[in-house]
Amino acid sequence: MTPKGLAESIRNRLFADRDNFDDALDYAYSIAKGTDNPAAVMTAVMVVVNTLANYIEQTEVEKV
Repeated sequence: MTPKGLAESIRNRLFADRDNFDDALDYAYSIAKGTDNPAAVMTAVMVVVNTLANYIEQTEVEKV
């Protein structure tokens, strides 16, 4: 899968984005802090991030 294909497969236009990854994580942290269980929110966010990282790595290996 190409990087463009990867982006298209994970993008959900119902939601916004941020200028960069750090800003997006900062946003997630700020939302998590406003909940009764910020650790649970950030766990869910980081599971998605780690899964995406694994997928990107797998895609890069397949290109070689």
